[in-house]
Amino acid sequence: MRFTALALLISTAALSAARAPWTLDDWWTWREISSPRINPDGDQAVYVETWNNRATDTVCANLWQVATPDGTPRRITDGPWRDSSPRWSADNRLAWISDRTGTPQIWIRRIGGPDKPGADKLTDVPDPPQSLAWSPDGKSLAFTARAHLFLVPAAGGPVRAIPLGDLEIHGDPAWMPDGQSILVAAAPPPDAAHVLEGAELYAIRIADGTRRQITHHHGPDIEPVPSPDGSRLAWIAREPKPQSYVVAKLYVANPDGSRAKILAGSLDRDIRHPQWSSDSRTVYFLADDHGTTRVYAARSDGSVRQVTTAPARLTDFSVADTGRAVTVRAPAELVTFPVDLPAKPVTLAAPNRDLIVDREPALTEEISYPSDGKTIQAWILKPPAFDPAKKYPLLLDIDDDPRRMCGPDFRFHAQLFAARGFVVLCANPRGTPGYGEEFGNLIRSRYPGDDFDDLLRGVDAVIAKGFIDPAKLTIKGGLLAAWAIGHTTRFHAAIAVRPIADWATEITSAPDGLYRAATLMGAMPWDDPDQYVKHSPLYFAAHFQTPTLVISTGRDPGSDQLVFALQARNVESRRLRLDTPTRPSQQISAWEEMSRWAAR
Repeated sequence: MRFTALALLISTAALSAARAPWTLDDWWTWREISSPRINPDGDQAVYVETWNNRATDTVCANLWQVATPDGTPRRITDGPWRDSSPRWSADNRLAWISDRTGTPQIWIRRIGGPDKPGADKLTDVPDPPQSLAWSPDGKSLAFTARAHLFLVPAAGGPVRAIPLGDLEIHGDPAWMPDGQSILVAAAPPPDAAHVLEGAELYAIRIADGTRRQITHHHGPDIEPVPSPDGSRLAWIAREPKPQSYVVAKLYVANPDGSRAKILAGSLDRDIRHPQWSSDSRTVYFLADDHGTTRVYAARSDGSVRQVTTAPARLTDFSVADTGRAVTVRAPAELVTFPVDLPAKPVTLAAPNRDLIVDREPALTEEISYPSDGKTIQAWILKPPAFDPAKKYPLLLDIDDDPRRMCGPDFRFHAQLFAARGFVVLCANPRGTPGYGEEFGNLIRSRYPGDDFDDLLRGVDAVIAKGFIDPAKLTIKGGLLAAWAIGHTTRFHAAIAVRPIADWATEITSAPDGLYRAATLMGAMPWDDPDQYVKHSPLYFAAHFQTPTLVISTGRDPGSDQLVFALQARNVESRRLRLDTPTRPSQQISAWEEMSRWAAR
């Protein structure tokens, strides 16, 4: 069953008769797709579909299967629980992690029969499995739990722990093709926040649990993937440079780490999800570029080829031995294509298709504008019944937790704001990935600062178009939203979402009317002492005037300190606490509160 691409559906809907606007209640219907995996033969794909359960106010996730290249999706698990991490064996068995019996455990079944009684629980371990991988012969599964490595027979039996000393694993384990050892990225960090920073690659022998360090590189070195013939090893690493942003590169080496070199070195973009071709000659991967995501192919001679050409945002990626690939394309579509032939992707699953067709979409416009000698790329979402003769409120929507590249892809919350009469601006300022290392590192000495200047120039560029009310500007983001309220009064409202910042732990009133801080924000080596002062709570708190909504999840000292500073300055503010994980009803309430705050 073939679906028309949702981008075309959105355009078609825009040209048709007026449809119902997007509403908060649509969140109960909305579905997400993740973790696509294609079997070695390339004729079956499985994926996770996440949905919001109104009856229990929880987020649930189940597995779906679809034949390639043009099958009809069908459920293979169905219930109010969370399934994740599906993995194929060489003989078409499927293993995954599910909490259907209360705690996350590994389940297994052979594809082709009904879910029950075909699904069997393989583990009953106290610590939830986090990732898993089949052995090449299909007789065992390796999995991680609390960052340590375990083995379990696929036919059932006792779980064997493989001690790794003080090492903690980051990411998925990967079996060597001979089945004698497992590759992991691991590090002995002082705490979880530094696991990735110092990760190296290790080979763990199955027979006796001995380990051998493969890389000796202050990376991090992550995502090890051995070639099918076992002759080469690919992984992702960042160079240890004294700068705020370093592009993730694709490395290959012999299995012992010797003769390491960079592949696709000419591609100045972050590489992720590397996958070998079945002949062990090519590594396929994803990389973001100027608002879109593309699939690339790198060969051992250093050449790199762009596989996909259509502008799209892609997440996760899986390639079969046959060269057929599956990936997730925004908004929540599973698509397939051959990696070795120019072909238009075929949409296999689009769970939001009917909902999108029935809703009136925002109108999207790509713009670019100059800022400090650079060209900044941005997108404007306009209300469905947009009239350029009218004046609209503007929402500056910043995605900085962590910093991510925005693009023309569908964003549910942005559609909600547009449906309520807002023009939404999403820009990619200096420091944004997807534009190369030099662009991403331009804010080394003024962060925040240079990036915020780029965003304000974007606001000016949209106002210059004539349809924005300059008195109705709202900023929404994390650290940058918190920075804004201490450095400008242009915004009539601010929404700070988990504003990660080292605010003052103690702010008291001083005789000169400023609020003194016990600590300064950050530990960056600012070249300009004046800039260091402007990055302190002393500067921030003294200039707070903008009414601010602070939204936090779980334990959030940054939000606590920001709220305290706002109250100390008698600035109108409100705190909204969400659970971890957030219940669907709470997410809906948060969007409702954001809309009210922005429309004040």
